[in-house]
Amino acid sequence: MFPHLKYSEADVDGYISGVAPEMVEASLAKERHDWFDLLNLISGAARPFVPEMRRLAQTVRRRYYGKTVSVYAPLYIGNTCINSCRYCDFRRQHTGTVRRNLTLDEIRAEAEAIHKTGIDSLLVVAGEDPKVNTVAHLAEVGRLLKTIFSYLALEVAPQSEDGYRELFAAGFEGLTCFQETYDQTLYREMHPAGPKADYEWRLNTQLRAGRAGFRILGCAFLLGLGPWRREAASLAAHAFYLMKECYEAKVQFAFPRICRVDGGFVPPCEVNDEELEQMMLAFRIVFPQCCMTVSTREAPAFRDRIVQTAADNMSAGSRVTPGGYAVLEKARAADVAQFTLSDSRSPTEVFAAIRANGQEVVFKNWDNRI
Repeated sequence: MFPHLKYSEADVDGYISGVAPEMVEASLAKERHDWFDLLNLISGAARPFVPEMRRLAQTVRRRYYGKTVSVYAPLYIGNTCINSCRYCDFRRQHTGTVRRNLTLDEIRAEAEAIHKTGIDSLLVVAGEDPKVNTVAHLAEVGRLLKTIFSYLALEVAPQSEDGYRELFAAGFEGLTCFQETYDQTLYREMHPAGPKADYEWRLNTQLRAGRAGFRILGCAFLLGLGPWRREAASLAAHAFYLMKECYEAKVQFAFPRICRVDGGFVPPCEVNDEELEQMMLAFRIVFPQCCMTVSTREAPAFRDRIVQTAADNMSAGSRVTPGGYAVLEKARAADVAQFTLSDSRSPTEVFAAIRANGQEVVFKNWDNRI
């Protein structure tokens, strides 16, 4: 569980299993919600209330985000990694992945290809390779990309607070860091070696970034590793903690599912579409002001539906191979298994689907260059 919680796994499991329908109804009727409301809304007792949760979540979403959907693209600048995460095809022992780190010229080519689609928000992603992706190198990448994009976010190895200050000064304003699992025993099992084995260092990533000035603090666990309701309870506790400690920043949720593939890692606790939707609706209701992303890992129909009721941010035309937008001529065949994409639509097709739902596409939320 999230370490700052005063409740054990047994306490949380016991509470959730004991939720009654009237407790769900009481949570749905409230104007302001707390951690226990989140537990009520993700419980099995809340399953019959999902239609009502959809209506309430949509109302809340429109109150804070209107009929808009923000769009972004991830740019993988490298996939070398020194960690040994058991579920990840970027791990250092995996020999089936072609390793590549883009040069600055290649990064510029990729960025220009993305920007031509209309996308103006970029998430820079890289494997944990401290010899390549130093703070100085990432800052150089940020200064380059800030001349092209209005908004830059990072999904790279956790950095020190001073490192984040340098990266913020270079143009990065958002950060995403998946805790993968809040279960410390399971975390050690899944991360046997490498810098990522340090649970506490990873857990406090958003705190350090928030203190360094980052405006968006993205949090998530990897769906499929542990029981989702228990993990969701920890994610909510983490969010409440960050909202108190980093009140000038905004928390952003993501709900990434491990992709099952033949011969690959088999998630021990798979999450189906109905469970994923219930969780996202619950988080939208309890955290109305927070951002929420739905990735290209999900199927088009699910993505088009969930951005109407819960998520306000979605990727479009994603490539998870370094060089996949321009340098390698969009060679999707090299995509690694864990990151297999379910929505293969082009950005133009994604934008059209958003508009067909009566929503507007938002390419830029702010621009600190002005």
